[in-house]
Amino acid sequence: MTMTTIKVPAELRDRLAARAKSENITLAAAIAKALDESDERQFWDAVREENARLTQEEHAAYVQDSTLLDDLDDAQDAAISVRGEW
Repeated sequence: MTMTTIKVPAELRDRLAARAKSENITLAAAIAKALDESDERQFWDAVREENARLTQEEHAAYVQDSTLLDDLDDAQDAAISVRGEW
């Protein structure tokens, strides 16, 4: 793995070091975690924005779409599980 150095203000370095220490992870892992969490927030913000733009008819179509349902009491799924074919 190639490594590099980045320059950050001392205050940011100290915040990052404190976070890494409190979570018992490396500085690199703390940065990666922060970026991953930011990416996830952006994704869900986009989902919320798109959902907010749906008309009532479009929203109702999603709610009524039976392909989005999960039949937890499904004999076929149970048989597959028993056979260990997952």
